Amino acid sequence: RTLVEATLDFPEEEIDFLQKADATGRLAAIAADIERVLDRTRQGALLSEGMTVVLAGQPNVGKSSLLNALAGAELAIVTAVAGTTRDKIGQTIQIEGVPVHVIDTAGLRESQDEVERLGIARSWKEIDNADAVIFLHDLTRAGFADYEAGERAVQARLGDPARVLHVFNKSDASNTAAPAAGMRISALTGAGLAELRRALLERAGWHASPQGDVFIARTRHVQALRRTREHVAAAQALAARADAALDLLAEELRLAHHALGEITGRWSADALLGEIFGRFCIGK
Repeated sequence: RTLVEATLDFPEEEIDFLQKADATGRLAAIAADIERVLDRTRQGALLSEGMTVVLAGQPNVGKSSLLNALAGAELAIVTAVAGTTRDKIGQTIQIEGVPVHVIDTAGLRESQDEVERLGIARSWKEIDNADAVIFLHDLTRAGFADYEAGERAVQARLGDPARVLHVFNKSDASNTAAPAAGMRISALTGAGLAELRRALLERAGWHASPQGDVFIARTRHVQALRRTREHVAAAQALAARADAALDLLAEELRLAHHALGEITGRWSADALLGEIFGRFCIGK
């Protein structure tokens, strides 16, 4: 800000403060710093709040078995009867220190049973609100017309593919390969569960910090950082133009500084002016 304001307020000095001090390079470094801080606050939010994962799929694909396998306990009833799960069953597990709230839901299908239909409606509500969705497929039923039609119907309603993880269960009973976009597991034997746990963290955006340093930030702090990022990006775009409008650039930087001030404290106009006169030989 001092570089831009000095160039704006003292044009008679005939010094390009922005070019001389590599303002565009410094802006890029600031933008990169903001991204790093935001990334570490996302890690902190995951550590404090965890993520919600919903097990979705048709009846009898092994959702309840997978919940039991992930939890290491018999939480859900497992039978060969379709529609056993009528309401959600949840359990919180830990993966790399991150709380993962796993919710087993009713099998997704058309049903005439009123109680089952209510359970399915609740399943879709949980799916809509989840951070990630495990779409569980049954390798032993692949290729059967009715089953494949049901798969297409579920897929069409799942929404954002970025949060959907395709998992193909019952690898212990089938040699069918999973598609490239999915992974093979067996909820019965535990095969592939370690890879599934890692994939869940990746889907949530988690990665181990090299220094192990994460920020447990308040929501308003994260929002202020995001506004800072937006204004810095706008300033970068203005600075990159040959006919850079310095007044607009100064305003974007002011707004970015104001957003940061919500976290760190206010920065007054007098302090900015003092910085300009302290750093540059203005009027001498």
